[in-house]
Amino acid sequence: MISQINQASDRAQGSAAMPVRETAEMIDAIAREIGLDGDELAARRRFLQFDERDIAALRDVHRLLHAQRDTFSDHFYEHLLAFPHMRELLGDSAAMARLRQAQARYFSSLTAGEYGEAYVRDRLRVGATHQRIGLDPKWYIGAYRKYLSELFGMLWHKLQHEPERFIAGCDAVLKIVCFDMGLALDTYAHADGRCLRQSRNYLEQVIEAMPAGLVVIDAARRVRSMNRSMATLLGMPDEAIAAGHPVESVLPDPELALRIDAALQSGAPQDNVLVTLDGRADGVRHLEFNIRRTRQDDGHMLLLIGQDVTFRRKARLRLQESEEFFRLTFNQAAVGIVLMGPDGRLLRVNRKMAQILGYTEVELLQRFFQQLTLEDDLPDELLLVRRLKAGEIGDFQREKRLVRRDGSPVWVNVSVSMMRDANGSERFISVVEDISRRKLAEEALTRLASHDTLTGLPNRLLLQDRLAQAIVHAGRSGAQVAVLFIDLDRFKHVNDSLGHDAGDSMIVEIARRLSSALRESDTVARQGGDEFVVVLPELAGEGDAGVVAQKLLDNLFQPLLLCGQEVFPTGSIGIAMYPRDGLDAATLLKSADSAMYQSKGQGGNHYSFYAAALGKQASEHLRMEAALQRALQRQEFLLHYQPVVDIASGAVSGVEALLRWQPQGQGQPQALVPPSDFIPLLEETGLIVPVGEWVLATAMAQQVAWRRMGLPPLRISVNLSARQFLGQDVARQVGALIEASGCDPAWLTLEITESVLMQNPVAAAATMERLAAMGVQLAIDDFGTGYSSLASLKRFPIHSLKIDRSFVSDLTRDADDAAIVNAVIALAHSMRLNVIAEGVETTEQLVFLSARGCDQMQGYCFSRPVAPQGIEALLRAAEAA
Repeated sequence: MISQINQASDRAQGSAAMPVRETAEMIDAIAREIGLDGDELAARRRFLQFDERDIAALRDVHRLLHAQRDTFSDHFYEHLLAFPHMRELLGDSAAMARLRQAQARYFSSLTAGEYGEAYVRDRLRVGATHQRIGLDPKWYIGAYRKYLSELFGMLWHKLQHEPERFIAGCDAVLKIVCFDMGLALDTYAHADGRCLRQSRNYLEQVIEAMPAGLVVIDAARRVRSMNRSMATLLGMPDEAIAAGHPVESVLPDPELALRIDAALQSGAPQDNVLVTLDGRADGVRHLEFNIRRTRQDDGHMLLLIGQDVTFRRKARLRLQESEEFFRLTFNQAAVGIVLMGPDGRLLRVNRKMAQILGYTEVELLQRFFQQLTLEDDLPDELLLVRRLKAGEIGDFQREKRLVRRDGSPVWVNVSVSMMRDANGSERFISVVEDISRRKLAEEALTRLASHDTLTGLPNRLLLQDRLAQAIVHAGRSGAQVAVLFIDLDRFKHVNDSLGHDAGDSMIVEIARRLSSALRESDTVARQGGDEFVVVLPELAGEGDAGVVAQKLLDNLFQPLLLCGQEVFPTGSIGIAMYPRDGLDAATLLKSADSAMYQSKGQGGNHYSFYAAALGKQASEHLRMEAALQRALQRQEFLLHYQPVVDIASGAVSGVEALLRWQPQGQGQPQALVPPSDFIPLLEETGLIVPVGEWVLATAMAQQVAWRRMGLPPLRISVNLSARQFLGQDVARQVGALIEASGCDPAWLTLEITESVLMQNPVAAAATMERLAAMGVQLAIDDFGTGYSSLASLKRFPIHSLKIDRSFVSDLTRDADDAAIVNAVIALAHSMRLNVIAEGVETTEQLVFLSARGCDQMQGYCFSRPVAPQGIEALLRAAEAA
């Protein structure tokens, strides 16, 4: 009866009742395992003496008590609810109502008189249900006792006057109840054993399949069993092999043995026992055991649960090595490394970072990167960090300045990346390289590229930049800019007389004097050599520029001691004004340069403003220079020859080679350019050197050509320029040309101006000695213009003096010129020198010279300079006469 109640209670409370199909299959299986076939059930009925008479008696009870079954149920459930355990099983009022219905159905089935297969299966199901819900048999039997007592009392009330019928009804009820209880309790016990076997089988499967190894040992320290995982860990082909062997033979480890003893004695868990197995084919293995003590009927047993931690241990060791390597690398790195939080706080720094900034590591961990970044560089840094947080960029690298502990800035190169820690929090890792030395080197290189190495002043490159800036500002403000081009006067004399070291010292002092006289906003630059440029921005007009120029001249003209000798430097200054004289830097510099040459022409120590005419002159100068370069390449130069006439006999004794330039225009010869227009420019540009060599070679070749024509020997004179004579090894050059051309040196005269000799008399004398030794004759040209005396000429091996045309032209009208010419002729003859008068144009001049004993003359009085064919014709005519 109580089984029906419990089953209904289980369904009413929503417990985990087995599905109908599963229950039916299980009941069939239990019936087969118990052996409840037809024979077994018949035997049980016979033993209970249950027959047809009992079935009839039960049907009689059914008819008598069916109407009172509700009263019966009330008494029965009052009894059950008196016990807390039963109240918990029975549930709430709704469940009680359903249980009463179930009890009524049970009464009907118990006394209905149908006890076939369905009835038996129902009794088996009740027993299985009781076992599954955990109802103890004592409650089951006790409930049946109450059920029978109530039933017998109600039956006695009905049949107290019919004792035999009462006894027959009670005996039949007792037999069927015993039959029911036997079936239910057999099923209960068998289901319990079956469940135990299933649980044991399940446990064995779990243990066998568990990835951790398990060893079970007894109190004698002998192996009882081990699972497959442990056998695999120990390298045993079968886990049963170790059964009965001492645990030391399977796991020979002293530490494990000590911990096993401790677990057996105290029962305390022993965890993380590390066992190392060596000598295996796959190398050293590490096992970690947790030991637990348990009890069985024959005493204590130990469970050794182990797992292979070789990989984990190696990984941990590698992790430790990696962490140690990281720690050493972090601290020993040659660059600073910083770990920062999302707010910029420094969370970790290495030793190098502390060295870069001059803080201790502890001090840095109390700061934010915003505090360590130079204020001017902070906005750009914060923008990049925001972009990094937003995911717009993955990292960034930049050069910036950090602030050291002493407040000084230090240049660094930082590389910043974002990462997340184990908790997902944002972190920034920054690698910081100290580039202060590189920056100093860059600044030094920049300074070298933009400043003069000798004076430290801005050079031409930086000058252009600053002048351009000054022009831009002046264009905005409406102010003017002055450019002063300064060239030192006679600086070459300092180098030649005192040496280049003295010249460098003078340049340095000039730079200092110029800088000290200017405003901080002004710029003074060294253009090169002895040239300086001053830029004066934001001027009101040229009057301000003139005041500054005069101040500079005054500062320059102060005594300067060089090599024990006192000198007074002077300079020539040309001034160009923006915007009047040019709108860009190049034009202003060119204009100032032109104005400077005007100051030079006025004797130096002077300043001049640029005028438009100077610009035209400079442009013409450049055009002429380019044309002369082309003339040399296109062979536009030619030589004319002016006869030198012996005054006493009237015979042509020689010729002077004179340079002429005939440009070619569209393939046609143009008019000759006057020598005065291009020869000074040849001297200034240095083109006189290659041109002079061509003149010398051409004149020698012409002399050889006349001689081969059978003409009488004719002395040919060639002028040597100052650059040729002083700057070249002219003696070697003349010797080579003589050898190459076949010219007879005895008929070659080289003319040197008096002023050239006076520039470096010692060197000039040595060169002239070498030329004279070759047989070449030497003449002093333009004598009287170099302010030398005849006495000073005694040291030179000269053969002739040529009186300058400036004395000859006024010879007959100017008594002074006549006296000078007379004195020169007389004194030259006293030194056994031949005298030649230049520029003789009139008969009166010729008569005067003849009367004073002048040896030779040349000039228009006899012949203009003519082409070589003209000289040939002249000589042929003389032969015919």
